[in-house]
Amino acid sequence: MTIPADLERARHLVFAANEEAAKDLLLELLPQVEDADRDDWALEIFALLGELYLVRTAYNGTEECVRRIDDCLAVYQAVLAGTAPEAAAQVSMPAAEIERMVCRYARRAQFLRIGLAAAHGDHEAAEAALSVLAGDGRSHPDLAGEHGFLITYAQILCAVALCDDDLHVRSIPLWQSVIDVIQRPGDGTESHDHLLVLGAIGYGRFCVETGRLSEAEPWLRRAGARAEARGWRLATARAQFERATAAWSAGDRPQAQDLVHAAYPAIAEHLRAHDVSRCWLYFGLISIAVGALDDADERLGHAERHWREIEKPLHIHRILLQRSWVDIFRGDFAAAVERVAQARELLDGWPRHSWLQYARLDDQLGNIWRADALADPAGAADKLERAAELKLPAALAVDSVRHSIPDADARMRWATYVSAPILASAFAVAWEWGNTELVSELVEYHSARGTFSAEPGSSDALDWADTATAAVPVESVDDYALVAAGPAVVGGSALTKLGPLPPLVMDPSSAPIISRYRALAAERYGREVTADEPAWSTWP
Repeated sequence: MTIPADLERARHLVFAANEEAAKDLLLELLPQVEDADRDDWALEIFALLGELYLVRTAYNGTEECVRRIDDCLAVYQAVLAGTAPEAAAQVSMPAAEIERMVCRYARRAQFLRIGLAAAHGDHEAAEAALSVLAGDGRSHPDLAGEHGFLITYAQILCAVALCDDDLHVRSIPLWQSVIDVIQRPGDGTESHDHLLVLGAIGYGRFCVETGRLSEAEPWLRRAGARAEARGWRLATARAQFERATAAWSAGDRPQAQDLVHAAYPAIAEHLRAHDVSRCWLYFGLISIAVGALDDADERLGHAERHWREIEKPLHIHRILLQRSWVDIFRGDFAAAVERVAQARELLDGWPRHSWLQYARLDDQLGNIWRADALADPAGAADKLERAAELKLPAALAVDSVRHSIPDADARMRWATYVSAPILASAFAVAWEWGNTELVSELVEYHSARGTFSAEPGSSDALDWADTATAAVPVESVDDYALVAAGPAVVGGSALTKLGPLPPLVMDPSSAPIISRYRALAAERYGREVTADEPAWSTWP
């Protein structure tokens, strides 16, 4: 076979996620290309190698490929600029062809830089590099299709990386652009199908993680069907796995188990550490659900090990919290506390941590104290009080968002998917503590529905329908509404705006209710549970 045909075969192997075979082929070709003295073929080899190293998290290899591309292009750019006469004397390629080659592979190198920045969590650098790639206006009509492919592929990488870091809201504009491309009729090429499959799987995962289960399913099925038709085993398995996560979120444990077990062999064979870790996470969750604690601990341990290998601190933090449940069920409360402490240390070192993540962490520590109290009735009161000190401020902080989302359906989804589990366990601790006064105050607080004003709500808050997430660490009301929004209002803005409650007073001789826990919510998480307004009396 000719070298161009071999390069095309390597591209097919990359699309099929058969990276080992592609790498072997490309490395075998490199000496032949050097003998042929064809820099354009060498650039193609480094661009393909850089891409496959990127998806396999072999980032040093990608960085080396970018360096090799840049070094080669620098010589040709000097030739074009007339500043390298010795090199120009050795070049027989016409200037127009040199310009085309420089344009093409500068874009390929820029794509790799975007992927590296996104993979390292440097989302601002990735965004800036993506703007450079998208704004490259060099006119080469025959490269327009590849340019569009690179832009969409880079957008997918950036959006997936944002979701990996719990920055789902920031990924929304990227997903909008990706969906605009992949929902168009295809041209039958592998490159289009590659974008469709990657984009649909990534967007399907986004939908699952933000509660849009009904929208996730058709995208994941479409991705799986297209991947299966192409014979792309890993992509088929990844679509199955995301459907497993959707089934788990929907409470369909049997289907989740069937799908994750069906997906795992191909995922394990291709050795992509992040995908393997996510599979082990769900294996562990399934084991916890059936009470197989030894199996759960082993499986979650595999997930943690793989994430440590690829240095994913946010995911390690999450898996430590999951493993603390195994310790709780075993009655090893000291080990559970230690895991939460390790998770907190990782979160402290994470530059994009959020108050919501800390609220969940404190809630889990409260769960440990609650379980310890129930296992030791003799010291239960003190331990339940400590649990309440942790769980109630976290619950109030998270639930305060409910009073900031104007759409009724969105408010219900936020309550169901996000605040209800934490608030319910806070109620349970107050009840088990025997603090009937606190229980009555929580009932009074929860029975209130916020305040309304005639001020129009933000139309941006209603743009994305049917979403609610327990993972999105966003700071503003509009951001929360973006991930827990109701159907868009057609023909105008919202008529009312929901706001937080003022303080509530149940007894004319006492202070506003749950004052201590509201103050702790403000101190720990920066969330004002009630509005700065005169207190309401809750008696007739």
